[in-house]
Amino acid sequence: MQQQIEVPGEWASIATLMAFADRVEAYLPLSPDQSYLLRLVIEEIATNIVKYGYAEPPRETIQLVCACRGEILYITIRDRGQPFDPRDHPDPDLSPDTVTERAIGGLGLFFVRQFADHVDYHHDPASRWNELTVTKGP
Repeated sequence: MQQQIEVPGEWASIATLMAFADRVEAYLPLSPDQSYLLRLVIEEIATNIVKYGYAEPPRETIQLVCACRGEILYITIRDRGQPFDPRDHPDPDLSPDTVTERAIGGLGLFFVRQFADHVDYHHDPASRWNELTVTKGP
C-alpha cells in the first residue's frame, strides 16, 4: 500500500504535507511509533528543504511517498534543492553542561536518525534529485 503527494517547495506546503500525514495514517496500517516518525520526517525534513534547500529561487517541488511493505513503513522524500546528506550532520552535544548554551537547531535531524530504523540518502548530480528514505518497523 502506498500514498504519495507532490507540493511546491514553499512554506505553505508544510501544512499541506501535515494534512497528507493525516490521510496516510487513515489509509496505511501504522503503529504509533511509525505515525510519530512520519510526522517528524515531514515536519523536520520538509521544513529543512524549504528553509535551506530552496532558500533561493527557483523553488521546485517536494515529493513525498509513504508505503508499507509488510509491517515496515518507508518514507521517501525527494527534492531538487541543495544536496544535503542528513547522515553526515554531526549529533548535537547533549551533555547537561551545554544544553542551555547550545545553539538552536540540529535536534530534528538527530531525532529522525535516532528514531528511524534506517536512513538512506542519495543525490543524483545529473537530474539534481535528492532522495531521502527513512524506514521504521512496528
